[in-house]
Amino acid sequence: MTIIHINAPFNMLLTRIDFVIENKINPEIYLSAWDLDKYGEEEFHSISKILKENKLDVTIHAPYMDLSPGGIDQKVKQVTIERFSRVIEIAYHFKPKTIVFHPGYDKWRFDGNVELWLGSSLKTWEPLVDKAEKNGLLLAIENVFEETPDSIKSLLDHIHSPNFRFCFDTGHQNLFSKTTLSQWIECLGDYLVEVHLHDNHKQRDEHLPIGEGGFDFDLFFKLLSIHKINPIYTIEPHEEAHLWRGLKALKKYI
Repeated sequence: MTIIHINAPFNMLLTRIDFVIENKINPEIYLSAWDLDKYGEEEFHSISKILKENKLDVTIHAPYMDLSPGGIDQKVKQVTIERFSRVIEIAYHFKPKTIVFHPGYDKWRFDGNVELWLGSSLKTWEPLVDKAEKNGLLLAIENVFEETPDSIKSLLDHIHSPNFRFCFDTGHQNLFSKTTLSQWIECLGDYLVEVHLHDNHKQRDEHLPIGEGGFDFDLFFKLLSIHKINPIYTIEPHEEAHLWRGLKALKKYI
């Protein structure tokens, strides 16, 4: 049976863990910067223990607001590295299948200079991936503002590690990409380990359930089949009603 993960902020898990257990939700735990500062080992260990006792699988989503792993300002970058390193430390409690990060590239902030971003990114990711390799963790970078898959592929190719992979976000591709869906899968399919499933109408990041926006899910799942890709599936609802509609819609494909 295919396991479906549901995005869930850590502070929500603390208050609604009974709901998670009752509904057998396998969470993708979002650890915000606020969570990293507010909570300690006791809270992380407690939630991880409950999830393990109930045989629920976990993935993790790292913080991203204000962070820049490929940034040029070294103080901003140092905070980013500290945040990401802390997430990897917390992951030891949960033994997640993946830890998802935003790579931080967009053409406007970097004036289209991918090489500038790439050179800075490598200095951030190489030690983090080394730590992941030593501890059996799988890191995955997610497309966000990228208009093409090229910058992500360059970073993955340079690091060239089985512990550093790709998470494809359907909503972000639908909203920001100027490259076809087929080109994304052909370019990054060999790296693809996780998929974030949500939809929108190409106007804003609405996080709608599958099929309620303009993303071509029929083609997407056909491409996964053609390329024999079997990723981790995560839906990202921003309200509870979308959770149930998203799960129902996903049954058409899984």
